[in-house]
Amino acid sequence: MPLKTDVIDLSSPSPKEGDDTSGPAQPSTVMDLDAEASTSVTEAANMPQSHFLATLDRAAMERERLLRVSKSMGGGRPKRQWQMTEDNDGVNLDNASVENHDAAEKSPYGHSTFGGKVDDTLTGMGSKRIKEDKSIQLPYPRGVVKKTAVNGYPKNGEDITIEEVLQPAKLRTAVLSAFQWDYEWILDKIFLGRTQLVLVVPAKGHEAREALKSMLSAIPNLRICTPNMDGLINCMHSKLQLLFYDNYLRVCVPSANLTDYDWGEGAGVIENIMYIHDFPLREDGHSVNIEHTQFAKELVYFVEAQGMFPDIVERLKTQVLWENTENVRFVHSIGGEHREESRIWRTGYPGLSKAVRELGGNGRSEAQIDYLISSLGSVTPVLVEAIYKAATGKQLSISTYPRSSESSFAPIKSRIRVYFPTHDTVATSKGGFASAGTICFSKSYWNKPQFPKQIIRDGRSLRPGCLMHDKVMLVRFEKPANSSDGTRIAGIAYIGSANMSESAWGKLVNDSVTKRLKLNVRNWECGVVLRVPSGATSEDQEMKSVEETFAGIVPTPMETTRTEYNNKLPWFFTEPEWRRHH
Repeated sequence: MPLKTDVIDLSSPSPKEGDDTSGPAQPSTVMDLDAEASTSVTEAANMPQSHFLATLDRAAMERERLLRVSKSMGGGRPKRQWQMTEDNDGVNLDNASVENHDAAEKSPYGHSTFGGKVDDTLTGMGSKRIKEDKSIQLPYPRGVVKKTAVNGYPKNGEDITIEEVLQPAKLRTAVLSAFQWDYEWILDKIFLGRTQLVLVVPAKGHEAREALKSMLSAIPNLRICTPNMDGLINCMHSKLQLLFYDNYLRVCVPSANLTDYDWGEGAGVIENIMYIHDFPLREDGHSVNIEHTQFAKELVYFVEAQGMFPDIVERLKTQVLWENTENVRFVHSIGGEHREESRIWRTGYPGLSKAVRELGGNGRSEAQIDYLISSLGSVTPVLVEAIYKAATGKQLSISTYPRSSESSFAPIKSRIRVYFPTHDTVATSKGGFASAGTICFSKSYWNKPQFPKQIIRDGRSLRPGCLMHDKVMLVRFEKPANSSDGTRIAGIAYIGSANMSESAWGKLVNDSVTKRLKLNVRNWECGVVLRVPSGATSEDQEMKSVEETFAGIVPTPMETTRTEYNNKLPWFFTEPEWRRHH
């Protein structure tokens, strides 16, 4: 099976202005899969939604294989790593698709969130006792940005493996989200039976949700949450991970899906990036309302909107000490129609603008923006201008639909660069055309008269030959901004799942019924915004390069000089080279 695109939004036209494309909002669906059922995981669940139902008959073929996987990993160590062989170069293309004894048995909060304690017969440990150091040691108490480690490239302290993120030996509860899944691979990384799992998985429609429930039901201690995909919502693209240990919560916000190649395994053909922040838990384990920072408020708002299980939400609200978030904000795109002004301001690109202003970007300074993405939508000057204004903290109006003119777009197009690989960059990459199934752009978009070709740059990784699935926006203010707490800000950085598309960031349209503006968002996305303090004392300090500005805060993944296309063409994933290989 070939690699498939993870940008479903590119295949669907954006709603026209004034269109009201959805019916009444439907709630997100959660499913408790703790009980046994007769079927197991299938590769069909890895498919894009348009192909999902057509492949459900493969469930029976997969049952025995993944049931054996489940039993073989019932509480023991992850059984293997991918190995390089002549027959399989390590990239699992067949599974590809478009993270004392009583304490070990129980939830760290004194009870099992699945209705009962985890029995030794489930964990496969029998009378074994595991001794662990439970003293609180937070690896990343102030947050850190890491790139995925990639096979074939040396580690340098800026990268991290999936095992180092998950820390499976002490992982108690894991909430894992992705658009693209290799279930066998990710289950192989976790101590099944000891770790309680919540998987946030895309499934559009009741039939697809029920099929997913049936397919995943053989896995122990597993629940799934399927965010609302009704109406105009087309893609559940967020990758948020909530990892609970005895003494702390790890929040991981990656650009990587849950597949081996996205985490640099196998042939080492693709890299990703992530933000990791560790938060201590209350030592007494009591449920007490805790003052939430802006970071926590938006994260909880997002997971509640996804339909997360109440016990997980309760932990986030009452057990986590949300420390050291003054320099970071959680941002999101919540799929659906947003008509209330308060909701419009909290999500999509208006939510990005709000976060930037909270961090000190006052919108008075112009900026230089370098935006690395893995997929491009039908980009227009209106979208570019909206993202530019949001990323610089400019006040956005919801009383007038934002329109772009050549006079307003001209200064912006010289200040923003969007990095996407050329055809030649993909062709000469380590994995070649076969590795570029999630690097997506359509020739029809490129050929549209309004497409701003002048802002596109070649996306070349600093790891020669490696393709990039990162989503990083690096914003440098031309003059430092002053935040309310007195910190001088050189810029901000976005790390997350959102590509350059209206589906990811939203679009303001006129409601045909109310005649008022509403925000249409077709994707579920999430990320973080970090502020970059300036060491300057002068308002006229010369702006530094991308690498200098973000040094020690964000490891710049891409080359930023000599990246002009110079008459070269982008990589089009629908072109003959792709079809010949698949």
